[in-house]
Amino acid sequence: MQLEHSEVEIKITLPFAEFEPHIKRASVLISEEIEIDGFRRGRAPYDAVRSYVGESAIYERAADSAVRKTWTNVFDRMTHTGELSAENPLIGRPEVSVTKLTPGNELQFTVKSAALPPVKLPLYRTIAQRIYGEKREISVDEKEVNDALNWLCDSRTKLITVNREVKNGDRVEVDFEMRQGGVKIKNGESHNHPLILGQGKFLPGFEEAITGMKAGEKKEFALEIPKDWHEKTLAGKAFDFSVKMGLIQERHTPEAMDEFAKSMGDFDSLDALRANIREGLLIEKMEKEDQRIQSLIIENIAKEAEIDAPKMLVESEIEKMGEEMKSNIAQFGMKWEDYLLHIKKTEGDLRKDWQENAGRRVRVALCLRAIANQERVTVSEEEIKEKTEKYLQRRASAHEAEKAIDSSAVGEYIRGILRNEKVFALLKSAH
Repeated sequence: MQLEHSEVEIKITLPFAEFEPHIKRASVLISEEIEIDGFRRGRAPYDAVRSYVGESAIYERAADSAVRKTWTNVFDRMTHTGELSAENPLIGRPEVSVTKLTPGNELQFTVKSAALPPVKLPLYRTIAQRIYGEKREISVDEKEVNDALNWLCDSRTKLITVNREVKNGDRVEVDFEMRQGGVKIKNGESHNHPLILGQGKFLPGFEEAITGMKAGEKKEFALEIPKDWHEKTLAGKAFDFSVKMGLIQERHTPEAMDEFAKSMGDFDSLDALRANIREGLLIEKMEKEDQRIQSLIIENIAKEAEIDAPKMLVESEIEKMGEEMKSNIAQFGMKWEDYLLHIKKTEGDLRKDWQENAGRRVRVALCLRAIANQERVTVSEEEIKEKTEKYLQRRASAHEAEKAIDSSAVGEYIRGILRNEKVFALLKSAH
C-alpha cells in the first residue's frame, strides 16, 4: 500500500508451514544459550525448552528470524514484478510490526518503509553558473602571515622551571578556590590550573593579583567581575579567592629569524618560510571558499527542486545528527546527560530543533543523487578501493580498522563522497 511522502506499507502473511522451521530453529538456538537439567546445550527437545522459557519466547525469537528473512524476499519479488519501482528503491531501516503471532498459526506482520522519492530538478547548471559568478577574490595579507608566523614561533616555545617570583610572560600552574559570601561556588575550584600571565585569558584582575608570588606561596584576595563579562553567572559579582602558587616556568620563544626558518625544514631564509606560510594560507582559504560555493549551489538547487521527502528518511537523519552530537560531546569528556542539563533542554527538544536542518540535509542528498543519475556519474571499484585505503590509513592500524568498521558501510560511504566530488566538478565545469 502506497502512503504519503513516498512511504510504503506492506502486509505479509507467512503460512504456518513456512513459519514452522523458524520455530524449530529458535528452540535449538535458545537451548544452546541456557542450561536445562538432563540435556546438553543445544540438545534439549522443543517441549523441554517450551517448559523452561515459555512458548511465547520461542515464537518471538522465531518471528524475528522469519521477518528478517521474509520481508527482503517479498520486496525483491515486488520490485521484479513492477509492484515497486526499481528507479526508486526502498531505503532506510524498515519499521516492522508483528500483527499475529499465536501457536500453530500463520505469522502476520506489517513492514513500513520509505522509497527514494522522484526528484524534479531545477536548471542546476544555470544555478551553479550564477553562484560561481559570485565567487570571492581570495588573498592573504601581511597580518595573516605575521599571525601564523607568531603562532609557529609560539608553538616552539621551551619551558624552563624557575625558582623566583612570577612575572609577566611566565607559565604557571595554580590551585584556587572561589567563594561568594563565604560559600564555595559551584565549579569554583581548580587544581594545577595552567595560565600564561599577560595573555588575559582568565578572570579580569586575577593575573595581576598573583604576579610576584613564589612557588608554594598562598594568597587571598577579592575580585569584582565586570558586568559585561561573557560568563553571565559570574558577571557583576564579587568573589573571594584563595590561591596557592604551584609550578612557575619561564617561556623561551624563538625569534622569527633566518635561523628559526632553517630549523623548520627546507627553508634557507625567513622570507622562504613566510612565502610557504602565505601559500598554505592561500590554499586553505581557497578550499574554504570552494566549500562555501558548493554548499550554496546545492542548497539553492535543493530549495528549488520538487521533492516529497519521506518522513522516515528525515527521522533517520535526525538519529544520525544525534549520534554525531553525542560523539562530539563525548570527545570533550562530558556526559550526554550533563550536557542536556547544561543547555537546559531534553533530547526531544533537540530533535525538534534539528527537524528543519535534517529535512534540508535529506533534500540535498537526494538532489546530489538525482544529478549523478541524470549525468550518468559513475564511480569505479578501483577508485573506491584507493580512497578506502587512504581512509583506513588514518586509523591506528589496518587490523584495528577492520575490527572497528563495517567494510561494506565504509565502501558505500566512500562511494557517496566520490560521487559527490564528481558532481561538483561537473557543476564547476559549467561555469
